[in-house]
Amino acid sequence: MKYTFQDSTELPLQRDFIQDLNNFIDLAKKVLPLENTAIELSEEENEEISSLETRIADMKSFSKDVQEYVDERSKGAENKEILECRNAVIDACSESADRGLKELNLKLEQIKRQSESGIYKLEMDLLNNLNPLFESGIYGANKAYYVSMKDEGLKGVLKASFSGMEYTCDLTYAHDILTIRQVHGELFLPTWTKSGIFSKENKVKMIDVSEYTITSMNYDGKEHTEVSFENKKKEQRFKIVYDNETYQIYHRDLEITADEKLLKSVKMDDVEELVKDIKKYMELFIKEQKLTQILLDGKDALRNNEVFDCLKLIAEQYGDIVRESLEKGYVKNEITIKIEASDGTRTEKYITKEEAFDQLSELGSEGLELASILGVD
Repeated sequence: MKYTFQDSTELPLQRDFIQDLNNFIDLAKKVLPLENTAIELSEEENEEISSLETRIADMKSFSKDVQEYVDERSKGAENKEILECRNAVIDACSESADRGLKELNLKLEQIKRQSESGIYKLEMDLLNNLNPLFESGIYGANKAYYVSMKDEGLKGVLKASFSGMEYTCDLTYAHDILTIRQVHGELFLPTWTKSGIFSKENKVKMIDVSEYTITSMNYDGKEHTEVSFENKKKEQRFKIVYDNETYQIYHRDLEITADEKLLKSVKMDDVEELVKDIKKYMELFIKEQKLTQILLDGKDALRNNEVFDCLKLIAEQYGDIVRESLEKGYVKNEITIKIEASDGTRTEKYITKEEAFDQLSELGSEGLELASILGVD
């Protein structure tokens, strides 16, 4: 597919922007009411918690004041009856205060547990609803991948960042077990071996690592890429590291690329292609992606009720494309793109500013602010 504006200039990202924009609006209509519910719940429970904490503090203060007053009034008393009365008053006050404090503290802990449970459920609902947007709708985010072989198969973590926002996703890949051949094809790497009948001499041996299992692979989204793989017996292990246009290849603890004789036997073109294929695999062969955390300026955006602020950052991305589409379009107030299929078939998709505005305005002031950022007001 090829995506262009109406004047046939290509979109900055080759995506169905109209679909992405519609998805963004639909998602905002789902998650903003959820966040507002979370804010209301948090405020109500904070008020109740604050009230209980005040009652607990007042009870402690009252019990202390009573005991200090009785002590003061009975100071210097030698009369047995007065001393017995003083002790009885202090004991009764202490017993009553302890009983009241126990009940208040139990109620406080119960409310805190209920609050945490309710907030956690809302956070999970928010993450589930936000997941489709963060799967594909964050333009220009720097994405780093950390993938490893675990008991249940090939699993990974995506850590991405954009304009002060960071998010993390758990990844499941298309293969439970992945070999070098599956991701790249045939690959041979050199190492030293002993040969000779009477006197053992070091000789270069080319090892076919095509069927080796990949145990881990990482890509920082910029330059650094790593891949480790081993044979079935786990006795032969290799690692390839690419960083700043430099390759390092290891066989166990031996650095192949630091040995001039071994380096001559390395087919660097194959190694370069493998690294490219590894990056493609991590980016394109994701079977399932699950959003687990969103941070804004290093703090939990869900726990701090800042999802709306995250949506505003994403809306700024979309707003740039909306404005460019309007400038390059032929129909006033229509956000339009053209789609050209591989067989040459051409279609157009659009949404009017009024349609987008009407949907967002249903959300009140927050929707109106998003509409302004998107440029559809």
